[in-house]
Amino acid sequence: QDTGISKWDTQLAYTKDRYHLSVTVSNAQNWTSQSYNATALGENTATDSIGYAYRAYWMPEETGTLVPEITLGYDTKFWDDAAAGTVDEAESWMLGLTWKDIVQADDRIGLGLTQPMKAVSLAGGGSANDVDPLLWEVYYSWKVNDSMSVTPAVFGGKNSWQTEDDTFGAVVTTAFKF
Repeated sequence: QDTGISKWDTQLAYTKDRYHLSVTVSNAQNWTSQSYNATALGENTATDSIGYAYRAYWMPEETGTLVPEITLGYDTKFWDDAAAGTVDEAESWMLGLTWKDIVQADDRIGLGLTQPMKAVSLAGGGSANDVDPLLWEVYYSWKVNDSMSVTPAVFGGKNSWQTEDDTFGAVVTTAFKF
């Protein structure tokens, strides 16, 4: 029996100055790490999987307008060794919007939404009946001077952190550059 742990990722991407498109294929053997961004059911305990991650990014020509940078992502994961009645497919998505130079030069206003990895089907057929998770974050970041930036943010979600509880919080990050 092979008990070695391995994971490889292969990415094909096309990038230009104002946009990016990519697809990543991930093959994992005896790999169980997914709990940081998954529902309890979406995490799965099966170990051999193949996943696909699709990403797109677009940036407008001019900053300081109401048109944001847009980042989109969609992930899907399939477990090879899922036992009958357990999750064999899960999916996740994300959307990020960033407005630059809106209030002052070098500032950023951002909004992020994501559905953590959620079970969508069971091995042997049937619906997974997983929770419907959603996480969000809103932030504003500005440069106080050339050496310091401040970013307050609020965040929240429902059915997050592998529970059916709601989440809400706030944080302020200060970065110093020397």
